[in-house]
Amino acid sequence: MKEDLLAGRLTLADRLGSDSFQTDKTPHLRVEDPRICAGCELKPCIRVCPAEVYHWETDHLRINYENCLELGACRVACFQMGKGALRWEYPPASRGVQFRFG
Repeated sequence: MKEDLLAGRLTLADRLGSDSFQTDKTPHLRVEDPRICAGCELKPCIRVCPAEVYHWETDHLRINYENCLELGACRVACFQMGKGALRWEYPPASRGVQFRFG
């Protein structure tokens, strides 16, 4: 019975795929000082973001702001938020994510 219920559930990727994104040319997320992010050992922004917006490449943090769900989990998790590491703002009006799946 439980297996039948789980079989009908959508995956996270499917649920996120049903949302609508109106991105702006100007990123609402950006790295202010790459040295701060490079010195961060835990990189909690990568771990807490369900949309996988943050990715660590060889020597820098890459941000795919187009996928942002605007939850703000990265703002809470980042130890250096507000101290020059990341800049997080809401997108301009009528831009950003529009949730389509409850």
